[in-house]
Amino acid sequence: MYEGIEDIYRLLDAGRLKEALIQLQGISTNTNHWDIRNQIENALTGYGYMLQYARQGMDDPNRAVFYRQMRCKAYELTDATHIALLAQKTSAVYYDTIRTFALHPAKTYSELQMQLEAYTEEMTTAPLLYTDEKRRNVEMEKADRMHESALAELFNKTWVTIHWTDTEANEAGKLLESVLVHPNDLAVMVSAITLGLLRVFDAKKLHFLMEAYRHENLQVNQRAIVGIIIAISKHEKRIQLYPEIVSRLSLLCEEEGFRKNLYTIQMQLLITRETSKIDKKMREEILPEMMKNAKHLSDPKFRFDESEDPEDRNPEWEEWMDKSGMNDKIKEMSEWQMAGADVYMSSFAQLKHYPFFYPIVHWFYPFDLNLPLLAPIKKSLGGTDFTPLKLIVHSDFFCNSDKYSFILSILEMPQAMRELSIHQMEEQTRMNEEQRDRMETLMSRKKEAKDISRQYIQDLYRFFKLWKRHQEEEDIFRWKFNLWENPLLGKTLQDEGITKELADYLMQKEYLDEAYSLYRKLMDAHCEVSEIYQKAGYILQMQKRYAEAIRHYEHADLLLPDNVWTNKHLAQCHKLNGNMPQALEYYRKVEAVKPDNLNIALQIGQCLARMEAYTEALAYFYKVEYLEKNPDNARRAIAWCSFVSGKYDEALKYYHLLLEGASPKAHDWMNAGHVYFVMRQVPQAIQHYQQAQSSEKSHSDFIEKFNKDRNVLLALGLTEEDLQIILDLLL
Repeated sequence: MYEGIEDIYRLLDAGRLKEALIQLQGISTNTNHWDIRNQIENALTGYGYMLQYARQGMDDPNRAVFYRQMRCKAYELTDATHIALLAQKTSAVYYDTIRTFALHPAKTYSELQMQLEAYTEEMTTAPLLYTDEKRRNVEMEKADRMHESALAELFNKTWVTIHWTDTEANEAGKLLESVLVHPNDLAVMVSAITLGLLRVFDAKKLHFLMEAYRHENLQVNQRAIVGIIIAISKHEKRIQLYPEIVSRLSLLCEEEGFRKNLYTIQMQLLITRETSKIDKKMREEILPEMMKNAKHLSDPKFRFDESEDPEDRNPEWEEWMDKSGMNDKIKEMSEWQMAGADVYMSSFAQLKHYPFFYPIVHWFYPFDLNLPLLAPIKKSLGGTDFTPLKLIVHSDFFCNSDKYSFILSILEMPQAMRELSIHQMEEQTRMNEEQRDRMETLMSRKKEAKDISRQYIQDLYRFFKLWKRHQEEEDIFRWKFNLWENPLLGKTLQDEGITKELADYLMQKEYLDEAYSLYRKLMDAHCEVSEIYQKAGYILQMQKRYAEAIRHYEHADLLLPDNVWTNKHLAQCHKLNGNMPQALEYYRKVEAVKPDNLNIALQIGQCLARMEAYTEALAYFYKVEYLEKNPDNARRAIAWCSFVSGKYDEALKYYHLLLEGASPKAHDWMNAGHVYFVMRQVPQAIQHYQQAQSSEKSHSDFIEKFNKDRNVLLALGLTEEDLQIILDLLL
């Protein structure tokens, strides 16, 4: 941000209008834009008159409205000044485009509309006008080039025009209403508006997006609502200065269709938080494993005949899948995909280097097989066979950007190799009749709004992460997009069911603070459902806020008495909070319902041990040891309880069992040393202490852990001198 501009924005945010305008007037002298400087001067003069009237005590019923309008104007002038200053010295694409249009002004929206409409008409009439195929192809190619040029100009003009004039807004509105402008072109325009609003707020552009949301085409209306969400998230406070926008949004939020759409997109935006995690796992685990074992997949002996029983699989293949963990990884990937997660970021990230992606506008093209660059591949998509190529270009799972990447990667091959590859894909994916019917149904399924919005959000994600100059744009995917907290949109998501679903998702993904805030909302709204209090308590327990967790669990218990899960977690929290008697009470309740649960028996034993009821504790530990398949924890407990109750031989018996086992721990060696030390068998004690010490980083670390048992050792008859001497012996 240009030096001093940020201070002006802060003053405007605080309502200190005169100070902001005075500072803005000073900074504007660094620009070459006389019109901006004149507007600032006029704004200062006009505001000065208002202040003069106010000083004289003159009553003006329109004063508040005038002040708000002046404040909006001051924001706009600050925006214009800031952009003008940066355009003088910044080399970003955005400012390059501004400078280009300063030298060569863009066409008006009316002129661009005429060009786009002419293209639609020419594509419709060309086959009738030009009977000669060669001539027809020449004319259509010419029209394609003119259309692409017009669309690029439309995008760039819309992107860098910081504030529409009334004329521009009216012309843009007519363009939106045109039945001859292709919806894909309108979708590109909507994306340009969204990208522009990220830079500078413009009320007229936001109004355009709200109109575009009414468009019948899904590509247009779904991009529009995503743009509305982005703009409101970016300019939440500033928008509240425009009552006409607030009123219009309020009416929109009352519509059931908008509410459902907003919730869907809210979830899709939350899911994008997982993309980087999935991407990392794909790059580091799944894809390397698949590449490493590619021979298993390509070797003919690992293929199946489609007529075979689907359960009759090659044992070798199954063995490889099991050993590699690929079965689990593929299942996990499938679950991600079905949940709407972006699983293809890794696969296509390396396919964004093609010249096609150099112009920024191409990142926002809806996928269209009629684009001239796709002509060489289009004929391969004819016929009725459902080839991998056809499945990808028609699939809802792949976003527009990835479809272009896939096709471009095929086009990069020499023609002979390309045709061979396509043929091989066809041969390797022959489908039986049932599979063909299923795929036909899938491909013919009418696209839903959620499919389009998800694809678009993934396209945006790719742009902000993978565009070669993405550092020049603010990465919206660093935002949280907690729309339920937004004062303009939050009330739309206040439905109890929606709030719970959002909270559950956030808890599942371990966004604990956000999840808790939503459960808190439900509780504050007197949602007396035991599950809500259970989950809120569980989050607090995970955050080690045990006393608060207990209060929620107790409320859950009031709503649903004697619930085993609640009682168990009440017991856990009391135990972790140091209240053993209370923990024992709740563990006893769980035990009454689940007498054979060995973990509960172990927990009861631990509580009794902490209460020094060693005889009763040992009874529980012996039970667990006898029944548990892996009884090491029970044996540790038996050994320690035997030790502190003076049964040294019994303690040594169990410590030896642990030390001779597969995975003895450092404290097993230390505790065995304690037993020998208390029995005055110093050489054996030193031997075991040395083993424990060897696992520590330093002698000091060993001493720290040794000292935790100091009181126990003193209580069993050792003296302070004994303890100090043994530590010195270990040096």
